[in-house]
Amino acid sequence: MNDKNLIDTPLKEEISDDEFLHDIKTLHMHNYENSEYYRNWIGFFFDISSINKLKKVLKTNDLAKFPYLPSSAFKYNKLINTSSEEVIKIMQSSGTSSGIPSKIFLDRKTSGLMTERLRIDTNKVIGSYRRPLFIVDDKNIFSNRKSFIARGAAIAGLIRYGSSIDFLLDGDSINEKALFNLKKNSSQEILIIGTTVNIWTKFIPLFSRLNINLENASIVHGGGWKKLEKRRIDNVCFKDSIYQCCKINKVINFFGMVEQLGSISYECKAGNFHIPEASRFIVRSENDGSILSDGEIGLLQVNSILPYSYPGASILTDDLIMIDSSSICRCGNRKPIFKYIGRVKMSEIRGCGSS
Repeated sequence: MNDKNLIDTPLKEEISDDEFLHDIKTLHMHNYENSEYYRNWIGFFFDISSINKLKKVLKTNDLAKFPYLPSSAFKYNKLINTSSEEVIKIMQSSGTSSGIPSKIFLDRKTSGLMTERLRIDTNKVIGSYRRPLFIVDDKNIFSNRKSFIARGAAIAGLIRYGSSIDFLLDGDSINEKALFNLKKNSSQEILIIGTTVNIWTKFIPLFSRLNINLENASIVHGGGWKKLEKRRIDNVCFKDSIYQCCKINKVINFFGMVEQLGSISYECKAGNFHIPEASRFIVRSENDGSILSDGEIGLLQVNSILPYSYPGASILTDDLIMIDSSSICRCGNRKPIFKYIGRVKMSEIRGCGSS
């Protein structure tokens, strides 16, 4: 295992396709050597029954031919590439219809890589400086420091941007001390973070009655869109409601998943999502798993060079997306644009946020 590349390449501002390919091949080899489940899976479903067969596949340099795991594998199996003693955090997806969350085991190296990659990508969106931070959640979200549900993990990744930290909710009510601090800092540039569903169901109803002008604030949110889509609440309606509530113009949506917490995509200034720097996306047909072309809607397969402590180099999700590689975004980001469509019908609801 080439530790130098594993540490250096994922944290570069720009990662070339050659650099990405080198590291993803190294991770697949690491998975094979350290995960029995991974070996059994690719042996049965991809007819890769030996390390030499895997090497032959990897030599094609074609990501579409590399083996992958389904996201559901993380619900029913303890997938880990390191010893249990090395695990420092366990990330869990939010509540699902089956009641079985995905579990992701992070060692210090993987956690560090994901945290630093998130920092690099977030700095480009909101800057690197600290400001008063207000979390649309209850402090009990961090009651267990080793085991995080996904919404807590997403919030934890943004805490570094707070010069002060307040939790705006106390159960289903407003935290009065946090409200006092919010009013005191309302004329400053402040950052408000939370899940999409919490912003809609709790922040907007509670704060629309208070007549607070927060025009200097920014909101960063993600997760829970499926619940809002059932109410026919789209991104335009969501942003308009926040502006009507408290005059906030800068509202940034993010797309991510617990299986790949370091590879979050933030909505750009033009309102688009771009494929994260440390990832490469593939779109596959729901029907037969074949590779789809630009503009076609299919299942998202995420390839990432961040996971070391679990076999997450390539994961086929139950998310539907469409990639547009030809358009040039006016925000200046040269990475391909993608549009999130939703979940596969009959798929479990497993979002970044729970409520």
